[in-house]
Amino acid sequence: MPVDKALWKATFPPLAPLIERIGDIARYDRFEYIRLKRWSSGHVAVIGDAAHAIPPNIGQGAGCAMMNALSLAVFLERGDDIPTQLGEWERAERPLTNHTQRISLLFGMPAFWPPKARELFYWLAARSRWLTDQRTRTARHVPTGT
Repeated sequence: MPVDKALWKATFPPLAPLIERIGDIARYDRFEYIRLKRWSSGHVAVIGDAAHAIPPNIGQGAGCAMMNALSLAVFLERGDDIPTQLGEWERAERPLTNHTQRISLLFGMPAFWPPKARELFYWLAARSRWLTDQRTRTARHVPTGT
């Protein structure tokens, strides 16, 4: 699709020199999707994109990483047996992160559909209370430790 440089420059005047350097045709690349079998082993834990890269379709990847990091600190303060605490942490936090990955993937799929089908999907998704609840579930979550 063509890039509307005039609109972008009018919206972000300080970035006009950079916007002018953009080619005439836009592109959309697929994003990585990572889901580890386990987030920890022994005394080592992996968080953020290394454990659960989430495509940016709903803007919750960094939020999940920060919530999981805060929760990890909380769980590690709860006891001295680090492997046990890491297991409890993952059991508590992983369901929401997995949900966020699934919804983000769902909302990214239409990017590769024909324009009319893509428009219809997002039009319907915006009017579906259930899909809105699913999409905003992570943003509405109160993180462990707050």
